Amino acid sequence: MNAKAAVFDMDGVIIDSEALWQSAQIMSLAEFGIAITHDECEQLTMGRRSDEIACIWQEKFNLDIHPSLLEADILTRVVSLIDRYGVAMEGLYEALNYFRREGYKIALATSSAHRVIQVVFDKLGLWKYFDVISSAADVERGKPDPAVYLATAKKLALNPEQCLVIEDSANGFLAAQRAGMHTWVVTAQCHHKKFSQAAGHCRTLSELVTVLHAQHAISCMEI
Repeated sequence: MNAKAAVFDMDGVIIDSEALWQSAQIMSLAEFGIAITHDECEQLTMGRRSDEIACIWQEKFNLDIHPSLLEADILTRVVSLIDRYGVAMEGLYEALNYFRREGYKIALATSSAHRVIQVVFDKLGLWKYFDVISSAADVERGKPDPAVYLATAKKLALNPEQCLVIEDSANGFLAAQRAGMHTWVVTAQCHHKKFSQAAGHCRTLSELVTVLHAQHAISCMEI
């Protein structure tokens, strides 16, 4: 692998926000007297764009509200929750500093809308680290379609195979794989069979840095 860029997913990779997204959906649907669980949110909406999330619930429960209004309500709630409770994933700054030190370009490729990116980057102080920021809101189809990853490679002026992707969801993993990128899965569930074709499996970003550092040391010894 001759990667020249590290491409991060955001929710669940950069920020511990998956539960906050689920809570936002639960609160929004509660306004309609509908009770959903965190497990249902994970199964049906994890890794999806906010407009797709709204459509999923609107269609499932035949809600008397336009999906765009439901989306806006969910986004308002999740932005507020992230601003109050969002924290960086373990090893985030260690990973960002590692990639910067090793000369990688650093990019974001997320399903989240720009207002969510804004609150996350402000909250965690991330603007200085990233060369490219891409939202699936700016492409025709969200993950698992590869469009947001292909758009990111184009912004980086790199071929997809020159990008190392860090993902945590099945939809994100499929999107990166379909884009032809080297995809590392970083999540506590990294060894699940749905991630069997990943380039690497780590439970945390700290572990990822340790593995990549070891691989780099071995490759230097072989030269």
